Amino acid sequence: MTKSDEIVIRADKVSKSVDGPDGRLTILDDVGFTLARGDSLAIVGASGSGKTTLLGLLAGLDRPSSGEITLAGERLDTLDEEARARLRRRRVGFVFQNFHLLPALNAEENVMLPLELEGGADARTRAGEALARVGLAARKHHYPAQLSGGEQQRVALARAFVHAPDILFADEPTGNLDRRTGTAIGDLLFALNREHGTTLVLVTHDAALADRCARRLALDGGRIIVVATA
Repeated sequence: MTKSDEIVIRADKVSKSVDGPDGRLTILDDVGFTLARGDSLAIVGASGSGKTTLLGLLAGLDRPSSGEITLAGERLDTLDEEARARLRRRRVGFVFQNFHLLPALNAEENVMLPLELEGGADARTRAGEALARVGLAARKHHYPAQLSGGEQQRVALARAFVHAPDILFADEPTGNLDRRTGTAIGDLLFALNREHGTTLVLVTHDAALADRCARRLALDGGRIIVVATA
């Protein structure tokens, strides 16, 4: 298997159910697919179709009720919570709709955070390089409240890519941005995807962003209804 053929995400018959006041609710039902290194996938569907739940399961933030997920060569059901967190720190980046920057840290410090958690000695230098890559070298000492929404999302992107992850999960990364800024963020996402060979998994309602992905997975009521390749 060549590096480009390496399977970095595998979901096999994944289901998720929860108990509610009206009985058992199935959120995801028998979901299965694989993604190779450097691939890009848009997960689409109406609100409540299970998109964000699937993203959380793939990242090991939650456990499926049944089925197996393999992430970066590790079967998540064989790992405890600490081991899953360690795997995410080493191999995964995240970008969220609401940015999730720490308000008490400036842009540079926010980007340094994942490197410092791993004990990286050159965290400040690498954070500066990542901010320069997203066009924010001059704003590294600004705090989130001093940045626009688009600038905050660029900081979040720099933080997600600073440790060169194998996989990037993005949950509605353009959802709180105007169209022009959202397009610019999309350009950065796919440029970084190409340059680093990072596997990109997006949950999005943005049809233009979804169209840029090599593959599309559509959910309806927790089941896959369409798997398409661009």
